[in-house]
Amino acid sequence: METKSRYEVVAELENNKRNLIRERDGFDKKLIEKKRELKEMNREVEDKVEEIENFESSIESSKQTIEELIKSIDDSLKRFSNIGNKK
Repeated sequence: METKSRYEVVAELENNKRNLIRERDGFDKKLIEKKRELKEMNREVEDKVEEIENFESSIESSKQTIEELIKSIDDSLKRFSNIGNKK
């Protein structure tokens, strides 16, 4: 078993104390960083919610436009088939 000198024991204890102080003082920085990350996530969620609301509000208009285009194509197909039948 290795025995340490008094100087080595004191140096080791002081080093441990410094490490513990750094860890303790780092908690505030970690907390601030986590709060910042949470704010960013909240902004991203708010942006997605707004995106979904905008999409939902445009769905009906888009559906109506597509239905009109389909009807227009159907009408064109009928006209072409009538022209083909008349010949």
